[in-house]
Amino acid sequence: MTRSAEAAELWFVMRKAAHWCHLHAARSISKLDLCVSDFAVLSVLRARGPLRPDAIGKKVLLTSGSVTSALDRLERERLTERRTDPSDGRASLVFLTDRGAELARQATDKHTASMLGVFSVLTEKERDDLRHLLKKLGKFAQAAHSTPRASKRAVAISVATRRPRHLDTASTRKRAVPVTR
Repeated sequence: MTRSAEAAELWFVMRKAAHWCHLHAARSISKLDLCVSDFAVLSVLRARGPLRPDAIGKKVLLTSGSVTSALDRLERERLTERRTDPSDGRASLVFLTDRGAELARQATDKHTASMLGVFSVLTEKERDDLRHLLKKLGKFAQAAHSTPRASKRAVAISVATRRPRHLDTASTRKRAVPVTR
């Protein structure tokens, strides 16, 4: 198998595994009367303490609009509250309420038990290896995605076939031309 075919197959296998694990997690979370994004926000606030909305989005991989929607839902349920950041009066910090902290604890305990079921197919060493490899892969992919376009091309050349490749497929698509009337 060529390196490029192997890489494509690894990506596909990882994508399928992530898909099924995500569906399992979403089902587990929905039993708690939460959606995945609300659960993620509660979990990060429980683990990290009060955060700014933009920091929450970065930690749980949500857009600013999705974070705002989640925070609005959680505030309506009196699970979180926004307060002015004392270090910057223009910004706000999001806090868990006592009710939110208790729900986050219960939800995390139940969700953890559910995820243990999924990962029980792996030995402890396999779970440690998987964690290490996914972190390594994720950090590399994030760095490659975050570098300027010229550097991305250099990464693609050095990692793949040593031929220039276009990583930004959006730039190669035909653009719709607006119709003027």
